[in-house]
Amino acid sequence: MLAMTTDGRPSTLSSVLRFLAVGGSNTVITLVLFALLARVMAPWLAYTLVFALGLAYTTMLTGRFVFGADNTRRRSGLFIGWYLTVFVIGLGVVQTVQALGVDSPDILALMTVAVTAPLNFLGGRWIFRDRSSHSDKELVS
Repeated sequence: MLAMTTDGRPSTLSSVLRFLAVGGSNTVITLVLFALLARVMAPWLAYTLVFALGLAYTTMLTGRFVFGADNTRRRSGLFIGWYLTVFVIGLGVVQTVQALGVDSPDILALMTVAVTAPLNFLGGRWIFRDRSSHSDKELVS
């Protein structure tokens, strides 16, 4: 069992490990699905479908499993928006690193993940933080 805080939510270490589990499983699942779908449809369409499925998967699991919070529509919408923002930031990292003369796919991948993974974790942690002093109903209205 991973460590929990006194309010029953996952500890930071527990959240990091759960975040890595969700991200790792999302990567494996979407990689396999992309490889299979790209055999029977245009790769751009396969990628688009797999990205959407991966986003739904990570959105469903991040709130409850990673951070021990309810997945309200508001939080899920914020998380999806953040995830897409980080995707654009990742594209910027790729462009910047390539402009610096780095063409190694391995280095590009590592540098992109080094920027985007912490941003996704921190954004998710902020979005799914404990709001016991403010209910989501108050924040939505």
